Amino acid sequence: MKHKILISTSILIMIFLFSGCTMPPKEKKNKFRPKHNYIILLDLSDRLIVQGNQSERDKKIITELYSLFEKKVKKELYIKSRDEIKVVIAPQLGSRIDRGEFEDRLYVNMENIKNIYRNKQEGQRRNDFIANLDTLYKKAVFSKNPQKYYGADIWKYFYEDLKVDYKKDTLTSNYLFILTDGYPIVGKNQNKLGDIKSLYPELHVVLIEASPRAKDMEWDRVMGIWEEWFSKIGVKKYTLIKRGSITKEIEQIRAVLKEGS
Repeated sequence: MKHKILISTSILIMIFLFSGCTMPPKEKKNKFRPKHNYIILLDLSDRLIVQGNQSERDKKIITELYSLFEKKVKKELYIKSRDEIKVVIAPQLGSRIDRGEFEDRLYVNMENIKNIYRNKQEGQRRNDFIANLDTLYKKAVFSKNPQKYYGADIWKYFYEDLKVDYKKDTLTSNYLFILTDGYPIVGKNQNKLGDIKSLYPELHVVLIEASPRAKDMEWDRVMGIWEEWFSKIGVKKYTLIKRGSITKEIEQIRAVLKEGS
């Protein structure tokens, strides 16, 4: 009897081992990592000299955004990151800035960097980015006379360039940070705002350093223009940050990105 039990047990063990060897291993799902696309649009008009210490404020905000971008890259262990950050400049009549040159210098796309250099050259990338940012603002502040500057045409950027910078794939979180003091369009022809045909349903616009005058309810009127425009062009997510304590503004930016991560 014991002999039969041993034989039966051995057969069962063999069947179990055989079935374990023949079962196909579970396939690992090849998941694409979410991509974060940070676009920083600059208004380099007379706001740089009219508002006190504006260039330094801008650079501090942009540097913080770059740090948050780096944090995302590290979270993906560098080699898994598909994130990118770029600084773009709103078209401006009479500008002495070579937009293409600086937009190339102030652009980092992790997908374009070989894995071996992603972590190794992080410090150099950051130093280059900040150095190019300093150079850009030095060139942008070319006069102390506000009349020497023309207005920055944010509408024109939306009309001509945003469709290129915006990523349409569903795994991308697109953020557009606009550093400006007021209106989205040069001049009084607000009817042009409705001419944008492309829709940006997955774009989160963050307006930073907005500073219309306090009297005559100017803030409400200008922000109303932005909100109406966003509605027309299909922007559902937006945050309007009024110029104030730079520390508080940065906290608000962090909160927006934390909410969307």
